[in-house]
Amino acid sequence: MKKSVYDAIIIGGGPAGLLAAKLLKEKGLSVALIEMKKSFDKLSRACSMQLILDDGYEGDFVKVEDGKFIFQKAGFSVDYNGKLIPVCHKYYHSPKNHIMHFALPDEKPFAYKFDKQKLLKDLYEDCVKAGVEVLLGTRATGGNDDGNEVSVNVISGEEHKTLYCKKLVIAEGVNPTITEKFGLNEGRTHMATALVMKYFLKGVKGIEKNSWNLFYGRAYHSNAAVIIGPSIHGEDIMEMTITGDAKNKPAETFEKVVKNSPLSENLKDIEIVEKQGCSVKAYNASKKPYKGNVISIGDATAMVEVEVQGAFLCAYKAAQAIEKELACKPGFEEYTSWWNSSFEFCGEQYLRVAQGYALVPVYTDDEVDYLFSLVDGEIFEGTYSQYKTPKLMWDGIRNHEDKIKAERPETYQKILRIDQMTLGEAIQK
Repeated sequence: MKKSVYDAIIIGGGPAGLLAAKLLKEKGLSVALIEMKKSFDKLSRACSMQLILDDGYEGDFVKVEDGKFIFQKAGFSVDYNGKLIPVCHKYYHSPKNHIMHFALPDEKPFAYKFDKQKLLKDLYEDCVKAGVEVLLGTRATGGNDDGNEVSVNVISGEEHKTLYCKKLVIAEGVNPTITEKFGLNEGRTHMATALVMKYFLKGVKGIEKNSWNLFYGRAYHSNAAVIIGPSIHGEDIMEMTITGDAKNKPAETFEKVVKNSPLSENLKDIEIVEKQGCSVKAYNASKKPYKGNVISIGDATAMVEVEVQGAFLCAYKAAQAIEKELACKPGFEEYTSWWNSSFEFCGEQYLRVAQGYALVPVYTDDEVDYLFSLVDGEIFEGTYSQYKTPKLMWDGIRNHEDKIKAERPETYQKILRIDQMTLGEAIQK
């Protein structure tokens, strides 16, 4: 019997995989999508759910209009008619609650919180309607690219089988196991593995609505910021995100934050409505996300994550690349050029981002209070970007460099040294 060969197989049913499958099918190609989940009825993994409106973020300009996320530079849109919560303020809190405030004029939002579960389910249904062969409850285990076609080994229940395609798109997310099996992790360094827990809490007091709050310092029992922000679950529910590792488990940190931290009073009457978790492997970004007939897109080749809008951009560009590759044009090379020029973590300065956030454990709580007090009352440009924010933060602090040098010479020396630290030193010191 002659084997069936798809034009493209997509591994992973996240935003990148679903949109890529849909777009490729709309181009008239035969497409299969492999997804481990058995349904899209519930989102159980802690993940990003915000649309970032910064001009030029990840190489594009995004707006929300008429039930669509519109990508103005790339020239495509994604339908979305679910909840939207505007994020108008971002506050960085020190242990003694000195605050760095980020906002745009006139309460203009710089991000929107959205319902990712609804977004993914709607995309899945669009894929089915378009004729994508969606294989739910199916796990890819590996495969081979022989130069002419790609084989993909999968398991569904007790059944083991092999699928074949002309081009393979790996959109597996932040823990790139299949990417590695196809040889696309070569030259990348595994820098850290983070454990993340997200708590949906009713009864949080004293936190401004429509704001994103990051709490820094040992007083919060975590090297990373403890984050509190809005939730699409309801106006009376907020999300708390805690990041740790195998030695500093987020669940243990959560208990300490609730019982013994500057936030204890805010959290004394909370009720946990839901919990989500995930494990995240951080690598330096891939500079060449393809090999032969295989391309890996989105979080799988990023430094941790590309956000949902980055995943959509990757899907759109990957669909264009597959179409060109099937026509014997250099689509993967064009995708790679776009990838390296659009995402800041692909540049040589990406380590500065992590270093810029390394307030803990590099600085003591007293030093964090002191540094934040220098800019207390100032309003920085409203941005959600994890790359732009630390630049704004440290530019603001360094405006007081002479004062720091005179009053806190040891702290001043730490500021000078942070640019020379490796990421490992910054987060594990």
